[in-house]
Amino acid sequence: MLNIRDMPDALISGIREVLNSEIIGVDPEDVKIILAFGNPIIYSTQAAGINRASIAIQQIIADFLKKDNLLSNVQGIMLSFSASQSLKMREVHEALNILKNTVPENTYILVGAIVSDETKEALRLTIIATGCEANDIN
Repeated sequence: MLNIRDMPDALISGIREVLNSEIIGVDPEDVKIILAFGNPIIYSTQAAGINRASIAIQQIIADFLKKDNLLSNVQGIMLSFSASQSLKMREVHEALNILKNTVPENTYILVGAIVSDETKEALRLTIIATGCEANDIN
Protein backbone atom coordinates (compact mmCIF):
# COMPACT_ATOMS: atom_id res chain seq x y z
CA MET A 1 0.00 0.00 0.00
CA LEU A 2 1.21 3.50 -0.84
CA ASN A 3 1.53 5.80 2.15
CA ILE A 4 0.84 9.46 1.40
CA ARG A 5 3.48 10.47 3.97
CA ASP A 6 6.11 8.83 1.78
CA MET A 7 5.12 10.76 -1.35
CA PRO A 8 6.96 13.86 -2.53
CA ASP A 9 4.91 17.07 -2.63
CA ALA A 10 5.00 17.16 -6.45
CA LEU A 11 3.43 13.72 -6.64
CA ILE A 12 0.71 14.64 -4.17
CA SER A 13 0.02 17.81 -6.14
CA GLY A 14 -0.21 15.83 -9.39
CA ILE A 15 -2.61 13.31 -7.89
CA ARG A 16 -4.72 16.13 -6.45
CA GLU A 17 -4.83 17.76 -9.89
CA VAL A 18 -6.11 14.55 -11.48
CA LEU A 19 -8.72 14.04 -8.73
CA ASN A 20 -9.95 17.64 -9.01
CA SER A 21 -10.46 17.43 -12.77
CA GLU A 22 -13.33 19.65 -13.84
CA ILE A 23 -13.68 19.05 -17.56
CA ILE A 24 -12.97 15.33 -17.56
CA GLY A 25 -13.85 13.82 -14.21
CA VAL A 26 -12.10 10.83 -12.72
CA ASP A 27 -13.15 8.17 -10.26
CA PRO A 28 -10.96 8.03 -7.12
CA GLU A 29 -11.11 4.23 -7.34
CA ASP A 30 -9.34 4.41 -10.72
CA VAL A 31 -6.62 6.52 -9.13
CA LYS A 32 -6.20 3.85 -6.43
CA ILE A 33 -5.84 1.16 -9.10
CA ILE A 34 -3.09 3.07 -10.87
CA LEU A 35 -1.25 3.90 -7.64
CA ALA A 36 -1.44 0.26 -6.56
CA PHE A 37 1.01 -0.61 -9.37
CA GLY A 38 3.64 1.13 -7.22
CA ASN A 39 6.74 3.24 -7.89
CA PRO A 40 4.91 6.41 -8.99
CA ILE A 41 7.01 8.89 -10.96
CA ILE A 42 5.79 12.35 -11.94
CA TYR A 43 6.76 14.66 -14.79
CA SER A 44 5.19 17.88 -16.04
CA THR A 45 5.71 20.00 -19.12
CA GLN A 46 4.12 22.97 -20.84
CA ALA A 47 3.53 23.77 -24.50
CA ALA A 48 1.79 26.51 -26.46
CA GLY A 49 0.53 26.94 -29.99
CA ILE A 50 -1.80 25.14 -32.33
CA ASN A 51 -0.63 21.61 -31.51
CA ARG A 52 0.18 22.25 -27.84
CA ALA A 53 -1.21 18.97 -26.48
CA SER A 54 0.56 16.87 -29.10
CA ILE A 55 3.79 18.79 -28.51
CA ALA A 56 3.48 18.33 -24.73
CA ILE A 57 2.88 14.57 -24.92
CA GLN A 58 5.76 14.15 -27.37
CA GLN A 59 8.01 16.05 -24.95
CA ILE A 60 6.92 13.73 -22.14
CA ILE A 61 7.57 10.66 -24.25
CA ALA A 62 11.02 11.86 -25.37
CA ASP A 63 12.24 13.56 -22.19
CA PHE A 64 10.70 11.33 -19.55
CA LEU A 65 9.39 7.98 -20.66
CA LYS A 66 12.09 7.12 -23.23
CA LYS A 67 14.99 8.76 -21.42
CA ASP A 68 14.27 6.90 -18.20
CA ASN A 69 13.44 3.64 -20.04
CA LEU A 70 9.92 3.54 -18.64
CA LEU A 71 8.08 2.73 -21.87
CA SER A 72 8.60 -1.01 -21.88
CA ASN A 73 7.03 -1.78 -18.52
CA VAL A 74 4.84 1.10 -17.40
CA GLN A 75 1.59 -0.34 -16.05
CA GLY A 76 -0.44 2.74 -15.19
CA ILE A 77 -0.53 6.37 -16.30
CA MET A 78 -2.45 9.33 -14.98
CA LEU A 79 -2.54 12.32 -17.30
CA SER A 80 -3.73 15.75 -16.27
CA PHE A 81 -4.36 18.45 -18.85
CA SER A 82 -4.44 21.97 -17.44
CA ALA A 83 -5.37 24.86 -19.71
CA SER A 84 -7.65 27.84 -20.05
CA GLN A 85 -11.20 27.54 -21.38
CA SER A 86 -9.59 27.19 -24.81
CA LEU A 87 -8.82 23.49 -24.20
CA LYS A 88 -10.52 21.35 -26.83
CA MET A 89 -11.41 17.67 -26.52
CA ARG A 90 -9.71 17.21 -29.90
CA GLU A 91 -6.40 18.18 -28.27
CA VAL A 92 -6.88 15.68 -25.46
CA HIS A 93 -7.85 12.95 -27.94
CA GLU A 94 -4.80 13.60 -30.17
CA ALA A 95 -2.38 13.49 -27.24
CA LEU A 96 -4.00 10.35 -25.87
CA ASN A 97 -3.68 8.60 -29.24
CA ILE A 98 0.02 9.46 -29.41
CA LEU A 99 0.52 8.07 -25.91
CA LYS A 100 -1.50 4.90 -26.58
CA ASN A 101 0.63 4.19 -29.65
CA THR A 102 3.78 4.47 -27.53
CA VAL A 103 3.11 2.56 -24.29
CA PRO A 104 2.34 -1.16 -23.89
CA GLU A 105 -1.15 -2.11 -25.04
CA ASN A 106 -2.32 -3.15 -21.56
CA THR A 107 -1.28 0.10 -19.84
CA TYR A 108 -4.10 1.47 -17.65
CA ILE A 109 -4.51 5.15 -18.62
CA LEU A 110 -6.54 7.68 -16.64
CA VAL A 111 -7.15 11.18 -18.01
CA GLY A 112 -8.30 14.32 -16.25
CA ALA A 113 -8.55 17.95 -17.34
CA ILE A 114 -8.93 21.19 -15.43
CA VAL A 115 -9.45 24.82 -16.34
CA SER A 116 -6.61 27.02 -15.17
CA ASP A 117 -6.22 30.63 -16.21
CA GLU A 118 -2.67 30.65 -14.83
CA THR A 119 -1.46 28.79 -17.93
CA LYS A 120 -2.79 31.58 -20.20
CA GLU A 121 -2.73 30.13 -23.74
CA ALA A 122 -0.30 27.36 -22.85
CA LEU A 123 -1.24 23.85 -21.83
CA ARG A 124 0.37 22.08 -18.88
CA LEU A 125 0.47 18.31 -19.08
CA THR A 126 1.32 16.31 -15.98
CA ILE A 127 1.93 12.58 -16.08
CA ILE A 128 2.21 10.13 -13.23
CA ALA A 129 3.59 6.79 -14.41
CA THR A 130 3.36 3.73 -12.16
CA GLY A 131 4.43 0.12 -12.14
CA CYS A 132 7.98 0.75 -13.29
CA GLU A 133 10.60 -1.36 -11.60
CA ALA A 134 13.05 0.66 -9.52
CA ASN A 135 16.02 -0.83 -11.40
CA ASP A 136 14.60 0.47 -14.70
CA ILE A 137 14.83 4.06 -13.53
CA ASN A 138 18.11 5.87 -14.19
